[in-house]
Amino acid sequence: MRVLVVDDEPLARDRLLRFIQSIDYVDGTAAATNGTEALKRLESETFDVVLLDIRMPGPSGIEVAESISKMPQRPAVIFCTAYDEHALEAFRVNAQSYLLKPIQKAALEEALQQCQKLNRAQVMALSTGESNSVPTIPVQTGREKERLPLAEVYYFRADQKYVSLFGERGERVVDISLKALEEKFASLLIRVHRNCLVNRSRIEKLFRDSDGGYWVSVQGEEKPLAVSRRHVKQVKEIFSEQAG
Repeated sequence: MRVLVVDDEPLARDRLLRFIQSIDYVDGTAAATNGTEALKRLESETFDVVLLDIRMPGPSGIEVAESISKMPQRPAVIFCTAYDEHALEAFRVNAQSYLLKPIQKAALEEALQQCQKLNRAQVMALSTGESNSVPTIPVQTGREKERLPLAEVYYFRADQKYVSLFGERGERVVDISLKALEEKFASLLIRVHRNCLVNRSRIEKLFRDSDGGYWVSVQGEEKPLAVSRRHVKQVKEIFSEQAG
């Protein structure tokens, strides 16, 4: 695995280089001090992963990631930043992980291992949004951010200003609105309530209780989820599609 570290802060850059140079499966490293230098190196060299700061002189890390997404051979991108407010933008440019400074070696190595599992074809699919790509969701895990496969998700629930994901790995916080999730994954998620989106593939049964309320049973979730009356029709359509 060849890794490019992009950071305008010498101490942060050197710290990342020390970390990755001690990892067995990393067989090549390089560094760039800003976005312009990074893009020049990416045009002339091949890397598997780019560790990318966001706030830098010249092109920002987000802009560099956008340029990377248009390259014929696209490395995976891991954002390494002191700021947590760029998570939604990172989601938009399909970053593999989002780590907050000061970066911990264990978190970095876990993110690199995730990248190692992705072959180049998968990385390209994630970047281009092709129909055969593996949809993923950026989630908060302690101080770090990672991407989880959408297939592992049971449902999303909004609670005041937060949106939580419930799935095979438990509950995680996401920095994306239900509306944005619904628009991006319209064919994979369905709204059952104003504050809840459910993974279509996880819905097992729609039923009514003794008071006439509607509920859905969701694979992996012990308790049924309430369905508001305005969304009952579209939930029923799922079963019509399955029957057809």
